[in-house]
Amino acid sequence: MGSDVFPDLRESGVTPREVEVLWLVGDRLQNQEIAARLRLSERTVESHVSSLLRKLGGSNRLALVDAAARFRAGREPRGVLPRPLSSFVGRTREIGDLRRLLGTHRLVTLTGPAGTGKTRLALHLAHTVTTLPPAVLVDLAPVAPGDPVERAFADALRVAGEEPRLRALIRETLAEGRHWLVVDNCEHVTGPAAALLADLLAVTDHLHVLATSHEALHLAGEVVYEIPPLPLPAELGGPAAVLDSGAGRLFADRAATASPGFEITAGNARQVAMICDRLDGLPLAIELAAARTRFFTPAELLTRLDDRFTLLTDGARGSPNRHRTLEEALTWSYELLGEDERLLLERCSVFPGAFDYDTAAQVLAYPPLDSADLIRIFSRLLDRSLVSSRRRDETTEYRLLDSVRQFAYRRLLARGAAETAREQHARHHLRRAVAGAPDLRGRNQAAALRWIDHRSADLRAALRWALDRDDTTAAWEFIAGIGTAWEDVGCNGEIFDWLDRLLQRPLPDGDLGFRAAIACAVVLCYQDAERARECAERAYRMAAGGTDHDRALALLALGWTMRYGERRADSPGHLTRAAETFARLGDDWHRAMALSGYVFAGDVDATMARLAHAAELFGRLGDHVKRANCLNQMAIRAIESRTRLDDVPGWLAESAHLARTGGNDHERLHAELHQATFDQHRGEHVITRARLIGLLAEFRRIGDLRCAVRCLLGLGRAASAHGDHEGAWRHFTEGTRIAVGLGDVRITALGLRLLAGADHATGRFERAAALLGAAERLDPASRDVLVPDLGLPAALRDRLGPEGFDSAFAAGYRASPAGQAESAGFPPGMGLLQND
Repeated sequence: MGSDVFPDLRESGVTPREVEVLWLVGDRLQNQEIAARLRLSERTVESHVSSLLRKLGGSNRLALVDAAARFRAGREPRGVLPRPLSSFVGRTREIGDLRRLLGTHRLVTLTGPAGTGKTRLALHLAHTVTTLPPAVLVDLAPVAPGDPVERAFADALRVAGEEPRLRALIRETLAEGRHWLVVDNCEHVTGPAAALLADLLAVTDHLHVLATSHEALHLAGEVVYEIPPLPLPAELGGPAAVLDSGAGRLFADRAATASPGFEITAGNARQVAMICDRLDGLPLAIELAAARTRFFTPAELLTRLDDRFTLLTDGARGSPNRHRTLEEALTWSYELLGEDERLLLERCSVFPGAFDYDTAAQVLAYPPLDSADLIRIFSRLLDRSLVSSRRRDETTEYRLLDSVRQFAYRRLLARGAAETAREQHARHHLRRAVAGAPDLRGRNQAAALRWIDHRSADLRAALRWALDRDDTTAAWEFIAGIGTAWEDVGCNGEIFDWLDRLLQRPLPDGDLGFRAAIACAVVLCYQDAERARECAERAYRMAAGGTDHDRALALLALGWTMRYGERRADSPGHLTRAAETFARLGDDWHRAMALSGYVFAGDVDATMARLAHAAELFGRLGDHVKRANCLNQMAIRAIESRTRLDDVPGWLAESAHLARTGGNDHERLHAELHQATFDQHRGEHVITRARLIGLLAEFRRIGDLRCAVRCLLGLGRAASAHGDHEGAWRHFTEGTRIAVGLGDVRITALGLRLLAGADHATGRFERAAALLGAAERLDPASRDVLVPDLGLPAALRDRLGPEGFDSAFAAGYRASPAGQAESAGFPPGMGLLQND
């Protein structure tokens, strides 16, 4: 409303500034708020209010509220539907649903959290639906909580009268003809609004109402329609996928308005998709973020979303004040809660993702809230759309939108209660994970792995809590509690980060230190075989005075880790003794694990027999993941040795099936890698290359560097098969460098031999011979494993002559491990990994 003076006001001597103050008093703002809005001192506002009371003949502030309503009703009814300045984006499904509902029901209530676009959708319907009479907007936002709502309805309908008679006058106005009311922002006056609407709907036959609120009005005949966030784009789908989604299209539209020329491109599509995902598809948050493209690129915006309440401010002019910033929108909802509801919402913020009610009850019910309080208060948060829910199988999952979670956590911090809530959450999940470790190895494995998968974000948060507060005991109890069952859980990249931080200090003493060393030995084999062996040797020393089972575990760890290093010949003996002890103690799972670790160099039949025995034991115990692992190992041994190839498809098919049913993504990836290797063995290089590129990204993501090396070597073979020897050299080089860092002698030697083949193909004959020498020293057996040209030594002899070949070969063979390390694992001074 402008500040120009109406004739009636001019005759009373009201100035333009006083008119501005009058409108804000009419909106029920207090003097401090008016002063901030008009950039005046509070004392000046008080003076204007006193002047208005004197000029308009009122005795108190409420008289000014009534006066403002009367003058506004005479100039411009508040029920006039505002015309949005920006385009309406998305909501095709919701519009279709609501048009059908409005045609058959007299009261429809749109619900959803703050910022989800309820008002915008309601206004769009009011402007476009033609089967109902012209809509009248009743905005309840200015009504103070607990106040009657009749005046807002009367103003919208241009009904004048005294307060006691307003309801009757509104009924009379609506009694004749057809009417449609859009009643916006009911959440803070739900009781009075519901009571009035119930009365009006009961006494008028042709009244339709579309209401918006955070919660239902709970009236007979009411249809509640929850407005979800906008659909999200696929993160890797490119510009078309972003623009096909409601969230992505809204971002693109508003960004182009804020920064003319902005477009979704191949270069920024992924960042825009991630922004929409981080903002949960919440329209208000997306609009505010898109407006910032005037100052930041999508990539820069993405990095700033952890501080979103500072970033996402300054909404469009004409937006309700409470929606000018994301924080104001959420504050509006938060301040409508009771104190116990606020406390529970804040505590819910410690869950980083979805959670079930039983877990919430165990984590969040502590003084001053108990279990009885929780179920009552929790349902109120659901009703108010602050907690969302969805069905997963037979369980209902709950979550806070990420913006709501961050807002609630800030309030929890301000309350000084965040540390206690984080500790409750962390200790519960760490204890629960350890308690389920035995199930990981048996017939409840699928459920146990599913729990870990669903609670992975909680476990990460719990470990961060333990490490942030330097509670290494809690962290080690979790890692050691899972122990050798990490083989069933599989890799996830973060466990290596956790161990890096924890191993900056000595391992704990006593039983916890022993179990921690065993767990480290198992896990670190995926990234650092030498460090894994050191942990196994520590466990072996600690087990000297322990039980037979402790000593068997230590032997298992030693044999398991020695398979990769220069002492790999000692591995079978340790594993044999461990298996014998476990058999005597009746521990068939660890016995099978010991059997599955055997690698007899040059004796494929013995290795396959042990693996088959282990697979049978794991199958009998109900451990699908480890049986799948054994079948995968049998397949790769058969492929590398070119024996029993007819059995490979069956082994890999069963392995993939077991991994999927067991819920282990890591083992599924192993099966896919070995299938790709088998297909490559059969000459299918084109298909294999595409699959290996995808698998390489997956293994890098989870931190399994050994399988990442296998992917790189496979990509090098595919390049070599198509004559791209320089491309092959690059893949072989990268894979071999990683293998050197892993400390895996066998796969390093294989990489060296493949590099030698690439060097021979590109005319680097002397270096090729030196690489063969280095490989021979590391692992003679690798000369028979998938080398593209088994006649390579003879071919190099022809090129270099016998003396030239022998000299280069000997130089590579003589290079010391220290000298190799100086040149990333290769003979010093020869530049073996420098592309000439």
